[in-house]
Amino acid sequence: MKKISGNECALLCQQLAMMISSGLSCEEGLAVIANDQPDTEMHDALLKMKNEVELGETLAESLAKTEAFDSYMIRMVQIGEQTGYLDQVLEALSQYYQRMEKIRINLKNALTYPLILLIMVLVVVGVILFKVLPVFDEVLRNLGVSLPISAQMLMQAGTALILAAAAVAVLALLGAAWIGWRHIRNPQQSLTALLAGVPLIRGVCRELALAQAAFALSLFTRSGVEISEALQGVESLIEHPAVKKQIQQCTQKVAAGENLDRALLDCGLFKEAYARMIGIGLRAGRGDEMIAQVAQRYDEDTETAVNQFLNTIEPLMIVLLSVIVGAILLSVMLPLMNIMSSIG
Repeated sequence: MKKISGNECALLCQQLAMMISSGLSCEEGLAVIANDQPDTEMHDALLKMKNEVELGETLAESLAKTEAFDSYMIRMVQIGEQTGYLDQVLEALSQYYQRMEKIRINLKNALTYPLILLIMVLVVVGVILFKVLPVFDEVLRNLGVSLPISAQMLMQAGTALILAAAAVAVLALLGAAWIGWRHIRNPQQSLTALLAGVPLIRGVCRELALAQAAFALSLFTRSGVEISEALQGVESLIEHPAVKKQIQQCTQKVAAGENLDRALLDCGLFKEAYARMIGIGLRAGRGDEMIAQVAQRYDEDTETAVNQFLNTIEPLMIVLLSVIVGAILLSVMLPLMNIMSSIG
């Protein structure tokens, strides 16, 4: 079954949260939502979920069997069912998917203009290198004049670029095949690991993973789960490799008797200010409330990281493309104009 979009997941979670908090069962809520849906992938998924719940499956199990929802949603719903906070988890998931959809749209809008500009410049550069310059070269040779050294170097560079592009295409295909193989084995983890290694969005991926971890930890602690057990549950939810490793280290330190705030500081998982906030909350007997506040702070940090990325990438692309255009004008067009003037 086709994967359900983020907007549809947000709406489903919001509707289910409202119905469950109103006293309806999951089965009744799914039936009501399915009746309001047109004949789409979501409608089919809801009917399948309803049938599974009628057979005694949990909501999380029914979500998993549709194969239309991501692992984070399934795991968080499972936590909500286990802790008795299903309606609150669903409401939080609705906000999460709305935020993710907003981030996706912002990234798409921010990258569209620079990408179009890059493609246009590459086309212009290609036409100059492979169509215009060879014509000028032939005409000038007939007149007994050679192209400027800079123009000749650009033509040679163009040939080298073709070979380099072919090599890059082969490497890209091999890389895509490897990523595809990893994706089949573990779809979410392979994609998360890939994005976590991209320099420009590495910080965004980390902030997002930390927001997920803090939110899950707040749910566990609010439900009375022991800290060490809660950390193990959080570890199973997080796919970001570096964050997952830090959570493992933190779990080991807490299991060895270290306080949570000290373990968070030693592992470098949370920011120092946030770790100390949690420590103060734990000593005051309000650890769950403070962890929830930290989760909210990380949500805000994620939005800030995304905005910083967007504010950086667009001017960077424009400056890069301006340099390329300027280099072409200085290296090719001006020398050619001088030659044509001297011939005239």
